[in-house]
Amino acid sequence: MNCLHLIGALTAALLTAAPSASPITTRLPLPAGFTYPNGIAHAEDGTLFVGSVSNGRILRRAPGGDWTVLFPGSKEVFAVTSLRLDVARGLLWGTSPDAMGLLRPGGALGRRAPRIFSMDARTGEVRRIVAIPEGGLGNDLTVAPDGGLYVTDSTRGSVLHLRPGGERLETYVSDARFLAKGAGMSSVGPAGIALAPDGRTLAVNTYGPGRLFLVRLGSAGAPPTVSEVELPRRLENPDGMRFAPDGRLLVLEGATSSGDGRVVRIDVLGTASGPRPIEVLASGMESPVNLTVDANGRLWVTEARLRDRLLRGAEAKVPDAFWVTELSARK
Repeated sequence: MNCLHLIGALTAALLTAAPSASPITTRLPLPAGFTYPNGIAHAEDGTLFVGSVSNGRILRRAPGGDWTVLFPGSKEVFAVTSLRLDVARGLLWGTSPDAMGLLRPGGALGRRAPRIFSMDARTGEVRRIVAIPEGGLGNDLTVAPDGGLYVTDSTRGSVLHLRPGGERLETYVSDARFLAKGAGMSSVGPAGIALAPDGRTLAVNTYGPGRLFLVRLGSAGAPPTVSEVELPRRLENPDGMRFAPDGRLLVLEGATSSGDGRVVRIDVLGTASGPRPIEVLASGMESPVNLTVDANGRLWVTEARLRDRLLRGAEAKVPDAFWVTELSARK
């Protein structure tokens, strides 16, 4: 058995094991000094882009290569909680909210106005900065085939829309069920967002309440409709989401309370009645926050290792290492 066959056999064995086995195939270490990874995207050739929530720095890594700096961070792009690649236009879009201002010495939440940005995916040159409407906090985004964007607003309980070529974000849909109450992270509403393969259905979760919704885009001027996905339990701090090539939804559970971060899979588009089963693909992860998935079902997940900071505040020690986890979804 050659090395490739051996690796394939080991991977298959991991992915058919019990969910508690946590089928992690590879950890890709991030360079020293790069802290709290969050936003992540990939190109068709497997090149990865990873952004830091603490300073807006964005790294790039070609398959088998080393991490290099695509963007060093700036006053305009000071955090990266989401990254999505618009392949057709060569743009890397991201969200930059000051949600983790407490990670800076003497920092405070919300000091700088949140925005989204785009940059040239080859050069890192910033092309656009678009402000989030006042009172909002842009968390995650997804790119539509026409180049438009849908962005979750975590504080106002809504999904925002940037039309192709548009100059400002508009409220696409608001729903009372998106709102979150409580202290700390319990107050965070819409977080992860993903566009289904049909190009007309959005999945949206709420981080604090742990609920999951489908937003079906209206046609011919009709407003979108919102329906809640019935689940056997509340999700534990759901965050980044993406649809797998087979149409099932991949969801990260950040698990601030238990510390047992997970990748789960849910068939939200199926026709079966009753609660949709939550299938655990990987567990034991440290604050998984965002992910990207390729056409073969391979996943890359950012583990932000933020739990200690979220529970203890700014006095918590910064972890001494960060990484991106690569794994494959089971069939």
